[in-house]
Amino acid sequence: MKVDKSLQEVWDWKNKVYEETKHLSMRETVDNIRAGAGDFCKKYGLKLKAPGLTRKNHEIR
Repeated sequence: MKVDKSLQEVWDWKNKVYEETKHLSMRETVDNIRAGAGDFCKKYGLKLKAPGLTRKNHEIR
């Protein structure tokens, strides 16, 4: 089956990210996502907050 080049690039990217992060715990995964989101917001000058999400009511173990 012939796969479009752009779709193959997405699959390759997804597999690379998985290989780089599969060893992380849930806590490390959440911290990694938050850090990436913070970097993105800084880069583009965004001031976003997720309503209702706080460490108190969404404790990650």
